[in-house]
Amino acid sequence: MRLTYDSTKARSFTKALSYRIWGTLSSFVVAYVLTGDANLSGAIAFWETVVKVFIYYAHERGWNKIQWGRK
Repeated sequence: MRLTYDSTKARSFTKALSYRIWGTLSSFVVAYVLTGDANLSGAIAFWETVVKVFIYYAHERGWNKIQWGRK
């Protein structure tokens, strides 16, 4: 029996979203420490999340096409 590690698109998107939640929280904290402005920190964290969710999704889908390192 051969195991496969291919992910569905929905799984890839869900993983990307959950990863970005943690990323957004850390971005907000870093931006707040640097700026002291909660509104600016929130805007930075928001836009960073929007962009990076799609970057991560594309990255995950790309890696699903690569066989290297799979058993």
